[in-house]
Amino acid sequence: MDNKGYRKFLIKFTASALVFALLVGLFMYLVDPLQMYRKSTFYAPLYSSQERYQNAGLARSYEYDTIILGSSMTQNFVPSYVEEVMGGSVMKLSIEGSTAMEQHAVGKVALGTGQVKKVIWGLDYFAMRQDVDAVSENMPMYMYDNNPFNDYEYLFNISNIKHAWRALTSSEDEYRAFRNLDTLRNWDKSAKYSKEKVLETWEKARIKEQNYGKNEFSLDNVKAVFDKYVLSLIKEHPETEFTFYYPPYTILRQQVWAETNPVRAENQYAMKKYMFDQFSKYPNVKVYDFQEDTSITYDLAQYKDLSHHSQAINELIIREIAKGKNLVTADNVDKFNEELESQLAHLAVDMESGAFSLFVYVDGEEVEFSVPAQVREGRILVPIKELAAALGAEFGFDGTSVVKLRKGDITAALTKGSSKMTVQTGEDAANAKTIDLGYSMQNLSGSMMVAIEPVAEVFAKSLEVTEPEQYVKDIRIETDSAE
Repeated sequence: MDNKGYRKFLIKFTASALVFALLVGLFMYLVDPLQMYRKSTFYAPLYSSQERYQNAGLARSYEYDTIILGSSMTQNFVPSYVEEVMGGSVMKLSIEGSTAMEQHAVGKVALGTGQVKKVIWGLDYFAMRQDVDAVSENMPMYMYDNNPFNDYEYLFNISNIKHAWRALTSSEDEYRAFRNLDTLRNWDKSAKYSKEKVLETWEKARIKEQNYGKNEFSLDNVKAVFDKYVLSLIKEHPETEFTFYYPPYTILRQQVWAETNPVRAENQYAMKKYMFDQFSKYPNVKVYDFQEDTSITYDLAQYKDLSHHSQAINELIIREIAKGKNLVTADNVDKFNEELESQLAHLAVDMESGAFSLFVYVDGEEVEFSVPAQVREGRILVPIKELAAALGAEFGFDGTSVVKLRKGDITAALTKGSSKMTVQTGEDAANAKTIDLGYSMQNLSGSMMVAIEPVAEVFAKSLEVTEPEQYVKDIRIETDSAE
């Protein structure tokens, strides 16, 4: 091919490519599968499962006066139910695993339409655990800005082109899960809620997450993220009512965080105080805290894992917000933190029935253990060394498997892995007797644990177990030293 023929071919090829690109771009602009430019009218909407992409179009092109922001903890809100309880026209703009920066991007577009009267925002601490100047690796920010010159990334995205074709060619009976905004990305029906699964996950997480706190973000950084991505929207929109709430994870989720990442736990307490101090400056802001509500966080059967709860809990949250329950005020902001700290200090875990609060008193003085008590096969297990100290007994360990407790002339010998305890009074081994502990003494998550009742009964004159209220159990021990 000579140079003239080559140039002719190149011109034709370039012209053809430009025409093809123009046709593709025109096709995408008209079909607009994610409804970036307009709400679809000539075909039934087929929504994308990719919230970071789809939410830009929902925020830009639909009519609503209330938006829901947040992570997967807010995905099970049903907009029509929220409308029924709180009124208005609701658009859910949740993003699974989202950061505060990503939630800010969606909220900014929605608020920029000028139609938002109310924002319901499920604010997770982990959403603010990011570098304040971080750039999202997953968020298509070109869909959230006002620059038309980068729209080619939307118009010529192969996934969007395929989505446009499916939207035009599929019947309304196909892809039903992606045609209903009320249930879009709602995972309630597919989830398997089980306290057994939660308890199993808790045991594994206490070991698996031991190294998670080594690179915790500083409190100053978390505050800066909050200021930049949350507080800024409040300042920019004084005409909009903002309702924030702290999602209720299981008490076991909080326990693992506190045990494996104490810096994170302390930051969370500090941030609740800091955020309220900022929120309280604006009359259009309210915040609700559900993380200490034992009727939710101890009901493990409503969770699929340590964090994620059922749609029924989302509905309860909306009803409680409508009633003003769990509203944070200047009078109770510290009490919420104190209540959660108290729950963690008294946490006990029944490996069959779930979590509860255990209060142990020896001679009227409360005893707190460094790790959660566990109930196995009906026996309440606590750290044996701490139990001995509370009972006033000397603790001895041979370094391998045998523990000896001594108080006065009574000596109890226990062996790791054995459910038997040998008790001897005085020096005469002939009077030794064997007591069934009900569950073998063993190491659980780093602590040697033993059944509290049979051991306490050996060294105490009385022991009483009561259940004064739901999710609470009291053990009161009286020893001879109380006389």
